[in-house]
Amino acid sequence: MKVSLLELETVLITKRTVVRRFREHEGKVFFRLLGENSPVLDVQPMVLPPVNSPEEAEFFVRDCLAAWLRQEAFHYAIWDKESADLIGYIAFSPIDWSLPKAAVTGFIDKNRQGNGYMSEVLLSLFPFAFRYAGLEKLTLLVSTENTAAQRLARKCGFQREGDLREEMRRKSGEPL
Repeated sequence: MKVSLLELETVLITKRTVVRRFREHEGKVFFRLLGENSPVLDVQPMVLPPVNSPEEAEFFVRDCLAAWLRQEAFHYAIWDKESADLIGYIAFSPIDWSLPKAAVTGFIDKNRQGNGYMSEVLLSLFPFAFRYAGLEKLTLLVSTENTAAQRLARKCGFQREGDLREEMRRKSGEPL
């Protein structure tokens, strides 16, 4: 574990959002967001493990907190600055400190997609990831069907490294 990471900022404010580490008792509002975005998450099944109740969502939130403290992953809730609504989730998970690298996963509320929220958040988190956390590489696994995520990756400077066939499945089990 890195001692320097014990003092990391847990809140980032962008033009339109507040991006911060999850807090206890946010499982219920997170579960609501998941329910409202289940069609989006069917195309991005690697974003989250199955969460089937508010209680499971609360356990997920607390696991996110524990992973942050153990320096295994950095999970963030994305809040709309103006309305204070939870509008998304983003994580650097899992972190492989031997390289050091992490995968980026996340989603933005379906009603805010296509308006630049995720690129605003992601570009604001790059200094955190590279300068403060000390990561050297971020990866983003994107379905070939998810053209919006492919555009986001290019916009944020990710470079395509290849195609992984049948690497992901929908919640139904069907390959993507």
